[in-house]
Amino acid sequence: MGKYILKRLLWMIPIVLGVSILVFTMMTFCPGDPAQIILGATATEADLAAKREELGLTQPFLIRLGNYLSQVFLRGDLGQSWSSKVNIMSQIMDRLPRTLILSLVTLAISFGLGIPLGIMAATHQNRWQDSVSMVFALLGVAIPNFWLALMLILFFAVNLGWLPAMGIDNGLASYILPALSGCMGTLATCARQTRSSMLDVIRADYITTARSKGVHEKDVIWKHALKNALIPIITMLGSAFGRLLGGMIIIETIFAIPGMGNLIIGAVNNRDYPVVQGGTIFLAIAFSICMLLVDLLYAAVDPRIKAQYASSKKVRVKKEANANG
Repeated sequence: MGKYILKRLLWMIPIVLGVSILVFTMMTFCPGDPAQIILGATATEADLAAKREELGLTQPFLIRLGNYLSQVFLRGDLGQSWSSKVNIMSQIMDRLPRTLILSLVTLAISFGLGIPLGIMAATHQNRWQDSVSMVFALLGVAIPNFWLALMLILFFAVNLGWLPAMGIDNGLASYILPALSGCMGTLATCARQTRSSMLDVIRADYITTARSKGVHEKDVIWKHALKNALIPIITMLGSAFGRLLGGMIIIETIFAIPGMGNLIIGAVNNRDYPVVQGGTIFLAIAFSICMLLVDLLYAAVDPRIKAQYASSKKVRVKKEANANG
């Protein structure tokens, strides 16, 4: 297991390196002059030329790319913002907790409702419960999250006054409407995936055997069927969490939440290349770690996968013992 974890961690290096090169290239060749945006429309050509020289924009692309990769991967420095002159890592650490809380609350709602909904649809296949669950899932995929966010603000914040419309000054209550707005797509996907996995499992012979032995239907579904249907659901859990970390841009903008999404979209608008690049690299690392944790969670849920790790270790030990004679 330790060797597998080390291997996966080493695979993160080319992934993050590739993301860094791609984002740096895209930001370099996208339209817009960072010097003009920073200095404003009243800046003279001499001021603009001096600013471009200060930012290193006059150097050849490959030299700039090499300097940036050396700075990030050899010195571990994401640099500082061109516009605010603030260290990028400190900005990320300041914004990350808000995005993390919002992503966790959204994920809890999505899977807390999506899994029971999918189980209900699978256990009542081709009946009205199945139809209602799948219609709800389709609506969740079809409804744009920005439209849902505006409707929730109008109803719960403006008309009823139950929840804050924006900001984070009201603690956890400030995250309820944003989480509800952002959870629908993930909830719908979770319900559909759970239904599909459960339908495959509940037709298995061991489920029929458990029922024939008189095991209560509730235990058959929740203790036997669901546990064996969790592998694809766990896969979706990890990828969904990674997407939420970097995909809350619209929700954070609508609800004025100063998180990672707001930081990156503001940097894109201001052509603040180092912030965009640093934020994207950080999110790529976070996503890779999420997928590693998902793979490790497989072994905890499915004894067959855990047995594969154990058997491969025994094979290595036996080969080493034979080699040593």
